[in-house]
Amino acid sequence: MGLHLESKKIEVSCNLDNVELLAEKALLERMIDNILSNAIKYNRVGGKIDIELNHEFLKIGDTGVGISKDEIELVFERYRRFNSSEGGFGIGLNIVYSIAKKYNYTVEIESEKSIGTKVWVRW
Repeated sequence: MGLHLESKKIEVSCNLDNVELLAEKALLERMIDNILSNAIKYNRVGGKIDIELNHEFLKIGDTGVGISKDEIELVFERYRRFNSSEGGFGIGLNIVYSIAKKYNYTVEIESEKSIGTKVWVRW
């Protein structure tokens, strides 16, 4: 992940509170990794990623290619891909959704083509 950040010259800003969640560490790491991987993969060269963590939610936003409004409803479907310019299998957000559901978290996506995407996981 770090190499892609460097090669794309992506700036990352973090606003992180100390938060304790009752969940399996490995699953939370996988959920966060999948969201961050998408934020990096579909970001532009010189783009930005903003990460915010507090007692209500995790938000990861990027300045990447974005997702059209029609596609947002479908992003959690397994194997669903909208951009073939980058590698992947279309399972990352489905995994995020499945992990969130296991812990009664919600996942929300706000996106605009050519502007970027924000993903919230609320607990």
